[in-house]
Amino acid sequence: MSSSEKKHAAWVDVVAGGFGGALAKSLLSPFQRIVVLQQLGQHKNYSIDQLVRHIYAQDGLKSFWRGNLTSMVIRVPYSGIQFLLYTQFKFLFQDWLDRRHAAAELPDHRASGSSDRGNAFGATAPRGLMETFVMKCGAGGISATIAGAAVYPGEVVRLRLMSGEKQFTGIARTCLLVYRETHSLRNFYRGLGASLMQRVPDVLVSFATYETLKYAVLDSPNPLLFKDNYAARNVLSTMLGGSAAAIASILVAFPLDVAKRRIGMSGQGADKTVYRGVGDCLRHIYAKEGIRGWYAGAFVEAVRCVPQVILMWMFIEAIQKELSPYARVATVVEE
Repeated sequence: MSSSEKKHAAWVDVVAGGFGGALAKSLLSPFQRIVVLQQLGQHKNYSIDQLVRHIYAQDGLKSFWRGNLTSMVIRVPYSGIQFLLYTQFKFLFQDWLDRRHAAAELPDHRASGSSDRGNAFGATAPRGLMETFVMKCGAGGISATIAGAAVYPGEVVRLRLMSGEKQFTGIARTCLLVYRETHSLRNFYRGLGASLMQRVPDVLVSFATYETLKYAVLDSPNPLLFKDNYAARNVLSTMLGGSAAAIASILVAFPLDVAKRRIGMSGQGADKTVYRGVGDCLRHIYAKEGIRGWYAGAFVEAVRCVPQVILMWMFIEAIQKELSPYARVATVVEE
């Protein structure tokens, strides 16, 4: 793990993760609205320009932020819980790796009288990079699973609000309509498996890619740019890491995101198809629309996702920096 990574108080991680993620998502919400309409298939033949005019015609500019309040109600606790769990598991796994390496190196240390502990975990060593990436994948996967299951009912409500269907006019009314469809709370968890199948790889790849690349660039002993300007190198590493994380997560998880949204809206609107699961949904999409159907809206998603991920991490790290003096002094995690 990088020497630049710091362990903050739990409440600092909750606030930073919650509001950092929510603020970045809210700023890019208009792009998300376009992506959702493309993914649901009802407007698949619309160009981006036509979709923009269609959304604007519904209720003016505020139509681009339709469902955003619900999204923020979900995003703040989800991002806060997820980021807290991610950091806790990340450092827990690192402690385990430290003890494992220390035990393995103890005989060599006794024999030679010295130990180069940094070489075992150095962020720039290939073995260290791979261990760091795998460790953070594990932390991201666990955190996304727990947080995703906790807030999924809100995701169902948010998707209905963003779908454009006229009967979904508010949070309370939408909750009532979702419940009345089956007269069961289970309807709020329909598609949870598909959601986790999309969310877990998304977070797993995104978090691990971002932090591994960011700190590899930031703590490189021979940086190509801004060698004597740490602040500028920090911004550059955040932009590089965020861009790579966004693109990697889209390539891996976007088809699953399309399936999640189609399943969440199955039986609604013009297309009354009810899908039996993620595999069934992806097969139907491929049969009707080909590979392009799996990545419907991916270009707009990339335009949204790259700046959103960069902004999210900038906000998170800025909030952590501002709140840390009010908590216990952050503990620097040594290599």
